[in-house]
Formats: sequence, C-alpha cells, structure tokens
Amino acid sequence: MAFKLLVLVFYKCGRGPSFRRQGQILTAVEYMLLLYRALLPTPVWYRFFLNKDYGSLFSSLTTGLYLTYKLTTLVEKVQNFFSALRLLSGRKVHYGDYATTEQVNSAGDLCAICQEKMRAPLLLHCKHLFCEECVSEWLERERTCPLCRANVKSADLLTYGDGSTSILCQLF
Repeated sequence: MAFKLLVLVFYKCGRGPSFRRQGQILTAVEYMLLLYRALLPTPVWYRFFLNKDYGSLFSSLTTGLYLTYKLTTLVEKVQNFFSALRLLSGRKVHYGDYATTEQVNSAGDLCAICQEKMRAPLLLHCKHLFCEECVSEWLERERTCPLCRANVKSADLLTYGDGSTSILCQLF
C-alpha cells in the first residue's frame, strides 16, 4: 500500500505518457500483490489438510484437491503478473500499436481529438490514429474509439490505473 501511495504522489501532476506510466506501474504492483496474497496462505492450508485425524485417504484427497486448485490459480496469477511487467517494460501499448510514419502520412498528421500535429501517434485496432496522450485520456473514460465507437479491447489484463485494489475475496 505504501508503494502505491508513493507512485500516486510521484505522478500526481502528470498527464499523458506519465499518467499512462503511473497506471502501468500500479497495475504491475496490484498483480504482484495478488500473487503474494495467493501464495501467503498455502503452507498453512497445506498443513491443515494433511491432518491425519480425518484419515489418510481423506487428508490426501483434500490436499490434492487444494494443491490442484492453488496451482491453477497461481499459474494464472503469474501469467497476469508477467503480462503486466511486459506492458510496463515494452513499447507495446495494451490497446494498439505505435504508428509508422507511412501510416501517419496516409491518414493525415492531425489528431482527431486535439486537432494538432500528432505526438507519439497510436494506431488502434480499428485502424484510427490518435496522439498517445489524447487517446490515453479518452480510454480512461470510454472503452470505444473516439471516431467509430468500435470497442477497444485491452489486453487480458484488468488495469488498476487509479490505484484501486481488487475486491477478490481470498479464502484459500
């Protein structure tokens, strides 16, 4: 929680790329915390399910079921964490790609949102081009293209750009 607070304070005045970077950092931190929350109770529950008072067959069965469930959730959480790290470290944006100069020249050099020359143009999946800063602000509010209203699907990750924590209840 303290690290999230430091990230929010450090990027509090930022807009555009720094705002997006803040969201990426907070998303990676949240997925790291979800992975930690999944790993933390494993030894305690493992020892509980291996209780020999219930009989060795029942304890072995419950331990096997628990470890199978835990392993599948851990694999998913590790994949999500590494996907968040890839988004944080790479130049790939989770809702499109950076446009080439040929794509910018063919579409025109003006952003449809800010009506200025494009800075760091992004190509959405619907083939529309916008400034990275402009479309990042737009996609924080809406999940559609500003021109054609096509759904803009992000990566398989949920984003935690506002510093919120998931409401997932962790029992095991």
